[in-house]
Amino acid sequence: MIQDFKIVKSSRRSISIRILPDGTIEVRAPKYIPEFAIKAFVKSKTEWIEKRLALVKKHQPKTKKFVKGERFLYLGNEYELLLGPYVAIETNDDKLQFPLGMVSRGKHHIEKWYEGEARAIIKSLVDEYSKNLDLPYKSISFSDTKSKWGSCTTDNRLQFNWRLIMAPLLVIRYVVIHELVHTIHKDHQAIFWNKVRQVNPSYKQQIKWLKTNGEKLQNI
Repeated sequence: MIQDFKIVKSSRRSISIRILPDGTIEVRAPKYIPEFAIKAFVKSKTEWIEKRLALVKKHQPKTKKFVKGERFLYLGNEYELLLGPYVAIETNDDKLQFPLGMVSRGKHHIEKWYEGEARAIIKSLVDEYSKNLDLPYKSISFSDTKSKWGSCTTDNRLQFNWRLIMAPLLVIRYVVIHELVHTIHKDHQAIFWNKVRQVNPSYKQQIKWLKTNGEKLQNI
């Protein structure tokens, strides 16, 4: 029986199960549903969960070794790792220049670089669309949440997953618009999606990209 899972309650109307890229089982349920009912639902889906977990494990990304030739995503493009006597991590044509002195803690340094790039680029996009659409926000922060790419609190504090910096700029733009629209529409009713569509007519393509390629953004 499946016993290790995370419960997320909200104002939704039904129970759903999601298997995250790291193998976490996330159960989303209405606030009024008791825990015993949630456990019973999970038990009834044991076969499906086990199949999904097997697929996730099979496709889990391999940890980077930070050797010449490895490829890293940045703004939707792949860059070939190039080690050398560089003073900072930088992109140059189709290469990701990486200082030899950072290799021993490669994962730490590349994550810090990604986060720094995300802070600069995403903050710029948020400010641009906040001003153009007259959708003010209270604050912006960055994290590495596994279950969502962005969020907006009831008092309009925005949070974004810095791993988005690996996605194409159009995808990042969609997530920014999505969360800014939440400053005036807190749920996903038709009025919310109509506003998103008004600003970003091709938003469904970006949603599809994230669903198809989201796991790749965990590959560091």
